[in-house]
Amino acid sequence: MIKLIALTKYLKERQLVLPEQLDSWTDQVHLELIWKPDVGGMRMGDMRYSATIAFERFADHPGRLMALVGSWLEANDPSRDRDELPAPKFDISMLDNDLADVDITLEFNEPQYLAEDPAGEIEAFGKTWAFVPFDLWIAEHGEVGSNGR
Repeated sequence: MIKLIALTKYLKERQLVLPEQLDSWTDQVHLELIWKPDVGGMRMGDMRYSATIAFERFADHPGRLMALVGSWLEANDPSRDRDELPAPKFDISMLDNDLADVDITLEFNEPQYLAEDPAGEIEAFGKTWAFVPFDLWIAEHGEVGSNGR
């Protein structure tokens, strides 16, 4: 749930409400097992989950909040289209003319990786593995050269 934690931290840093007025949690978690060898280990599966981020007594412009969430997703969750994740939903309940409670619901997909480890606790395919959270970096640009040609 790395993405939910990171987005929540980002929104807290924007000081949209007091820290005690912002909370987040997961609602449903599903694991699709893949078991595919990958860079530095094994892609065990994909964890897909829905999440809620709740603001109490939000007094800022809703458009600012939507822009902040949208821009964070654009920069930090670029595979949303490929993973066919729905757009975030904003549920705004007006408390008076200036204050609202806001619940943002959204879905995330995060790959889960294992690294081969003789002392690991996970046994699969005749080997032992350790759960290792890591970011998978994929080259977007590159060059191939051969001795100055």
